[in-house]
Amino acid sequence: MRKGYPADSLPLDMPPEPIRRIVVGTDFSLPAATALGWASAIARAHGASLLLVHAYARQDHGLTPEETRAALAGLAAVEAGHGLQVHVEMREGAAAEVVSAVTQDSAADLLVIGSRGRNPLSRLLLGSVADATLKRVQRPTLVVHPGDSTRSPRCGSLLVGMDFSPESERAVQFSLRLAAPREGAEVGLLHAVALPGPFVGVEMPAVPIVEPAESEAPAREALERKVRQLGGHGVRVTALTCPGSPVEAMQDTAQDRQADILVVGTTAPTGAARMLLGSVAADLVHHADRPVLIVR
Repeated sequence: MRKGYPADSLPLDMPPEPIRRIVVGTDFSLPAATALGWASAIARAHGASLLLVHAYARQDHGLTPEETRAALAGLAAVEAGHGLQVHVEMREGAAAEVVSAVTQDSAADLLVIGSRGRNPLSRLLLGSVADATLKRVQRPTLVVHPGDSTRSPRCGSLLVGMDFSPESERAVQFSLRLAAPREGAEVGLLHAVALPGPFVGVEMPAVPIVEPAESEAPAREALERKVRQLGGHGVRVTALTCPGSPVEAMQDTAQDRQADILVVGTTAPTGAARMLLGSVAADLVHHADRPVLIVR
């Protein structure tokens, strides 16, 4: 056993538990419609119920409360036509607070929200609804982007950032739950190996201190043990290592493997930590070209 990587733990002895209730926030915008499309597809795969949540503020869309309820009922009717059990809830208040509270109160397995896209300044602002929700909610949250409206809403290939922390372990477990109903589903465990910086001497080219293969070896051994532990239950689990930063490694690998969803674990938002989101999670939410699942 090499220092820095965990020993084997007990294997799973039960199939992953299906997802039972999914909350999706809607403000009747295009990003919200994209989020609903993904939530609906996941709900159908798992036989889960949907809870549509709207935070009412007349200045947002000019609709009366009665018109808003009618609009929610219309969305619910469409999803019910797909054979889903659908509920709606409308509360007055800030969107992030309402969506987070309903998700917690309903004991939802998953929250799905839409992001308005890439904004290099949004990490510095608390005004983004997606950002503010992620800083509050304690349930697994799938963030979809406007570009995801052109993607088939599938969960057959998930790529999980794995650093062997408790947070990443929870991300792996939830990924297995999400992927389980899909025939031929695959969950890839990716560990990004940060290489030492180059040494630059007088009149000498920059050269790495160690070879990448040497640096990746202990991580790959630990990942392969994890793959053996998680095998079975219809989900193929694979081990991947890649030199570089976690964000770059996940985005590059997702592109190469055509992953449906990127998954990352982070800590629960309590106290002062509610103002922050892990740097890897935040970078992926704002810059990834596919949905990002945040697991706490």
